[in-house]
Amino acid sequence: MAFKLIGKPQWAELRDLYANDRTNLTGFDLIEYFINYIPLSRSESIAIYTTDENWATHGSYVLNHYLDDKVYIYLDTIKGSLEDLGNLLCSLKLNVFHLICGYGDRLKPLVEAYWLSVGQDLTSLEHQAAIVYHLPSTKIPSWKPSLSDTCKVAYLTPNHADLVDRHWAYRSADSLSLIRGFMENNLTAGVFSTQGQPLAWCLRSPHGSLSNLHVLSSHRRKGLGSLAVRFMAHEIKSTGSEVLATVVPGNEGSRRMFEKLGFTPINKLYWAVIPCFSRLNTK
Repeated sequence: MAFKLIGKPQWAELRDLYANDRTNLTGFDLIEYFINYIPLSRSESIAIYTTDENWATHGSYVLNHYLDDKVYIYLDTIKGSLEDLGNLLCSLKLNVFHLICGYGDRLKPLVEAYWLSVGQDLTSLEHQAAIVYHLPSTKIPSWKPSLSDTCKVAYLTPNHADLVDRHWAYRSADSLSLIRGFMENNLTAGVFSTQGQPLAWCLRSPHGSLSNLHVLSSHRRKGLGSLAVRFMAHEIKSTGSEVLATVVPGNEGSRRMFEKLGFTPINKLYWAVIPCFSRLNTK
C-alpha cells in the first residue's frame, strides 16, 4: 500500500475531525500536542501518514514520532476502513525499535497483523494494558490547590527531567529524551518543599492523560500525590480539555487514589513494544 503524507499545515484540519470526543486519547489532544511540539534535536521528527486523499472525511492516520533510535507510533480512524489503516501500518518499514501507543480494542487486530507482518508469532505479542480514568469537569474545583506553608505546588521545569526519569517505572537507557519532551511541551506539576526540593510530581503525556505520577518514598501518605493531580486537573480544565489518566491495572494504590478523587474508569488502551526485528526474516 502506498501511504500518503499529511503536511503539517493540514494537521489542524485532522485534529478538528476528532473534536467531538475529547476523551479519546488518540484524537484531538494528541494531534494538538504534536502540532505545537518543538523537537529538542535535529534527529527528532514527526510525520503523519494517511490511507488516501479522502482522509478529511474519515480521519484515518498513523503518526510516527522519531526520537533518538526509537519510533513512537499512534494511530486512529473515525470512520475509515480498518483494513486500510492496518495496511498503512504494515507499509511503514521500520527497522528500529518502536512502540505502538494507546490503541483500543478495535485496533488490536491491526497491531496483531502488523506483528505477523514482521515475521513474529502471535503468542509472543503482549498487549500491555492501561485503564483510562476520567474526571468530570464538575468535580474539579475552581480554585488552584495548595497544601500549607510547608509545601507549595508549582510547575516543574525541564531541569527536573533527570529526577523524574530516575524514578520512572519504565525508565530505559534513552528515556530521558522522552521525559524532557513531555516537560518542554506540556503541563507539569510539582509539590515542592520550602527549600524548593520536588517531593512529588505529575506530568501530562502526548495523549493528554496524566502520567509519571510519583511521590518520593520519604513523603508518602501525606496527600502529595493527590495534590499534584488536583493541580493538574485545574490547569487542564482551564485549557478546555478533559482530565484523563491512564493506570496500569495492577497498580491498586493509584487506582484507589484516582477513584477517591472522583475519577471513573471509561476505557482500556494498550501499548505494544516492537523490537528491531530484521525484515529479512519476515513471512
